Amino acid sequence: MKAPASLIERIVNNESQNLIQFSSPTGTLWQGTGIINIINSPDSAISWSLPLLDILKLKPKILWNIESPTLILDGESVILMGEIETSTKGKIASGQLNKIFAPYDVLLGGDLLIKTISITNKLNENFLITNLTGDLHWTGGPVSYVLSKASVTVASPVFQLKLSNQIKGVIQAILNSPNYDYPLMKARLEPKGILKIQVSKGFTKIFGNEWPGRESDDQFILELEERIF
Repeated sequence: MKAPASLIERIVNNESQNLIQFSSPTGTLWQGTGIINIINSPDSAISWSLPLLDILKLKPKILWNIESPTLILDGESVILMGEIETSTKGKIASGQLNKIFAPYDVLLGGDLLIKTISITNKLNENFLITNLTGDLHWTGGPVSYVLSKASVTVASPVFQLKLSNQIKGVIQAILNSPNYDYPLMKARLEPKGILKIQVSKGFTKIFGNEWPGRESDDQFILELEERIF
């Protein structure tokens, strides 16, 4: 059966609550190409294919690739029982990240390596995240930011970010570095959209704004909380 790739455009744009925008489809529903925009990031080329065997097993799987000058992602998405399970790996270059951080006067000089990410979203519920695990590595490099109206540049070490599921639907993120023997930062995202972040004294030293107290470097000295959705 020949189904046009434009069907994907209608499905994605109708169901993703404007988080994902799809355009310029060519090919068919089973194999094709197009342009994708994720959360207002720069447009990227996407290609996909649906293995026939998985369709016959009633477990449709989409193999996909997203690529631009500053982004390379390879992954697969499985649609099952009202959910979509996606796993991916790749690289996000600093040029892509700097477009995200520009409003905060932050300029990054390294790349983000996605060793693996697995995410499960509910369909027809604002793409609600029900599962998120991952292993991401920051390559390190110069980081510039504005502090008290003055530009500051520091040399960032390599970072590793581990994402994991906790009880009651909480998603946890822990930031480590091979240069340090303690967590530099911890974050917890609750199902109702509350993000809680703990920052260690050691992390403030890395970025040239050391916490003035007498706490040890491994102690968390800042706790931030914000509703993000």
